[in-house]
Amino acid sequence: MMIERNVIIYVLAGLLAIASWWWLQLSPVVLEKEAVLEKHSVDYYSSGYQKREMDALGLLKREVRAVKMQHYSDDGSVHLQAPEIRFFNDKLPPWLIQAERGVLSNGGKELWLHGAVLVSRAATKSGRAIMIKTSEVRVQPETSYAETAQSAELSSPPNVTTGVGLQLSFADPIRITLLNKVRGKYEIN
Repeated sequence: MMIERNVIIYVLAGLLAIASWWWLQLSPVVLEKEAVLEKHSVDYYSSGYQKREMDALGLLKREVRAVKMQHYSDDGSVHLQAPEIRFFNDKLPPWLIQAERGVLSNGGKELWLHGAVLVSRAATKSGRAIMIKTSEVRVQPETSYAETAQSAELSSPPNVTTGVGLQLSFADPIRITLLNKVRGKYEIN
């Protein structure tokens, strides 16, 4: 009887040891997966996001709006859903950039716009309205500069110019450059 009880105790202790070893083997994997998931996580967000930036004189310089904004703590990036960015100039109507999605780098030095991108400016007293349709645009907000390697369509009705690759400076002087395979349809008065 004593021998049978000792055998049962040894078998239970062995099973307990095997179960403990098995549990320890699974635990680090689960902890590593959880750490990876939490590493790139949203630390704050906003719905109906709006940010305004003024110049040294207190005049509106830039405005960013988005349906949703999410800030990630690990890299400091800001992800925007349906962003709209306006660049203001005291002499001309503002430039408006609209995109499907955007990612603002840590520190706000670069804004990457993904999906379809529309850049526009209303007509002035001396010039026509401008509309640019493209995708995958990199914007440098501090220098009022944007570029893409994708195809772009620049229209200033009734004229239309297309090309591959675009560089755009919003600051004075405004400069729009189509880089490759440039073709145009122009109305002659």
